[in-house]
Amino acid sequence: MMNILFVASEIYPLVKTGGLADVAGALPIALRKKGHDVRLLMPAYLGILEKVAPIQNQINLGNPFNVGDLILLETQIIENGTPIWLLQCKSLFEREGGPYLNPEGKDFEDNHLRFAALSWAAAVLSAHGGLMGWQANILHIHDWQAGLSAAYLKSWKVNHIPIVTTVHNLRYNGSFPLEKFEDIKLSNELLSHHGIEFYGQFSTLKSALVYSDAITTVSPTYAREILTEEYGDGLDGTLRAHQHKLHGILNGVDYEQWSPKNDAEIIQNYDINTLHLKQKNKQALLQENQLDENLSQPVFGVVSRLTEQKGLDIVLEAIPNALEQGAKLVLLGSGDKELEHAFLALQEQYPQQVGVRIGYDESYSHQLQAGVDALLIPSRFEPCGLTQLYALKYGTLPVVRKTGGLADTVFEEGADPNGFVFDHANRYALTDVMNRCIKTYHNSNVWKEMQENAMRYDFSWEKTTNHWLNLYSSLIKQ
Repeated sequence: MMNILFVASEIYPLVKTGGLADVAGALPIALRKKGHDVRLLMPAYLGILEKVAPIQNQINLGNPFNVGDLILLETQIIENGTPIWLLQCKSLFEREGGPYLNPEGKDFEDNHLRFAALSWAAAVLSAHGGLMGWQANILHIHDWQAGLSAAYLKSWKVNHIPIVTTVHNLRYNGSFPLEKFEDIKLSNELLSHHGIEFYGQFSTLKSALVYSDAITTVSPTYAREILTEEYGDGLDGTLRAHQHKLHGILNGVDYEQWSPKNDAEIIQNYDINTLHLKQKNKQALLQENQLDENLSQPVFGVVSRLTEQKGLDIVLEAIPNALEQGAKLVLLGSGDKELEHAFLALQEQYPQQVGVRIGYDESYSHQLQAGVDALLIPSRFEPCGLTQLYALKYGTLPVVRKTGGLADTVFEEGADPNGFVFDHANRYALTDVMNRCIKTYHNSNVWKEMQENAMRYDFSWEKTTNHWLNLYSSLIKQ
């Protein structure tokens, strides 16, 4: 049995802005089912204490950053019983807004300090856990927000447990101006080209890449892509230097949360043997959006952050061709204000065919997955992607660009095609693939066969945890 400390800035169901929260919430549960003792560490944001079990214990770690005491609160996630430490520091975490952004949608000015505190607490807990009654064998940190954990352990010059860093999206590298470096109480000797200096700034994610014992990404293809200049976002040189410790392990899906057979959020449950019942969810989604209820035409869906990375600007260019053939579009997302306005304008232009909801709504995202026929994911790059994995289980065929985790999970060619794939991030390639999708939709036998293929693919966490356990074990043995 291993003791594993997970450190992340967001964990579902307590707080979620994206796929990081899903992974940080689900992988520990899967590891615990295999008999390992996994505990979590996350900031105590405003309102979080109302979502967890009563506090069982607390430890004051002092005031290392002169912002108030850092207090570890020991509790559990009510829904699944996973033990969690919440890092309480009122001046850093108890504020209006999201985990990273203020109510105006701008980064908090002191994010370097907020997540340095989280990283420092993680380092203390992994180095001196015995003092708190539980010592981890592995420290597993996620993305830039926990990246300085490795730097603190390096700077303290102590023997420490192995550190695994998971990169969910390399583009978010946690880089800050050098004048903020002294705030985070790290030795200047780490501030070099081979350390955490990054193009005249310092990067908390680079710290994790350099000082961890293993680096993982959330799909095998993305692990290869980020070694190149095109996908490396300035860190490709660092990653090539540390390539010997880089692994691509595909994300999994919690099928207790994402399965049309037992999904409490959707109008009509169904499975591979009752696929015809999916139409009831389609009809309900069209009604919800006050769209034309003709079920004989395909409905395309989007559940996404509205950003250039996700290729949503290409959707705007390609979708009129599909709409002119009678297809429909239902979108849930938020992000770039120009893209938000453009999709709302598209809805005004095609009121019978386009339904747009700006924002994020977990329950509605389930209804959309169950109600649409095909899910558009034309990403310019995609570390893993979870929405296509959810879509497959719902018999909703993904339409994806061949990149990252999308290339590892969606196949148009071969024995068991489960979606539609295109190569180039432009309107012409997306128009072509959507035309193929529409043509296939009207061949009901082929469409149903592809849906059944999709639903048979198994991307469960149970399947992927063995990769994690092998990695952890190899690091402990070293």
